[in-house]
Amino acid sequence: MTDVHVLRVFTDSKGKFGDVATVVIDEGRKIPDSDRQALAGHLNAGETAFVNDITNAKISIMHPQGEIDFAGVAAVGTAWLLAKLTRKPMSVMNGRGENITVSQEGDLTWVRASLTTMPPWNHKQLKDAGAVEAIKLEETADIEHTMVWAWTDEKEGLIRARTFAADWDIPEAQGNGSGSMNLAAMLNRAIGITHGDGSVIFAKPAPDDCADIGGRVIEEPSIKA
Repeated sequence: MTDVHVLRVFTDSKGKFGDVATVVIDEGRKIPDSDRQALAGHLNAGETAFVNDITNAKISIMHPQGEIDFAGVAAVGTAWLLAKLTRKPMSVMNGRGENITVSQEGDLTWVRASLTTMPPWNHKQLKDAGAVEAIKLEETADIEHTMVWAWTDEKEGLIRARTFAADWDIPEAQGNGSGSMNLAAMLNRAIGITHGDGSVIFAKPAPDDCADIGGRVIEEPSIKA
């Protein structure tokens, strides 16, 4: 049995909603990759982060379909957890792809990563928030890893969005950090997104083909798996 930290990432200001991030401390990579992948599938949280080295903030992000370079929910959640475990501010995490820069701003944890490490999300803009909210889950089985979005206040950079990725074993994601980062880069502006049932995601473009993603994190009771 393995201890699993359970976090809710991208909660609103009252600590509600958010997407689940599961994090396993596995210093020295004692758990084989095949078992990590199976555990990620069993936990059914989109992606599971494995901390290979707490001191040097070395992490791996495992999807049920295999290891990936980056996932926003897992990265923000793991950055928050490592800061709590080490009792000091985080500045960088080392993943399989390029380094992930970390910062804290009030109750928001921010990470910055290269857009080249992001999953290839599709984006579809709809006319208004009502059209986004009207989508029924049973209608999305053939939608391939797509973030559907609409402006709620274009002047203020506010967006309503939902993400469907049945082809990636995620029928609907409650948070989509990497997709939000790509959208901020596409729009070339800072944005605030109400996502899924009520998750709150902040994203903005950054230099050198990077983007930032920020959000609040709440810790739930740990589980064994």
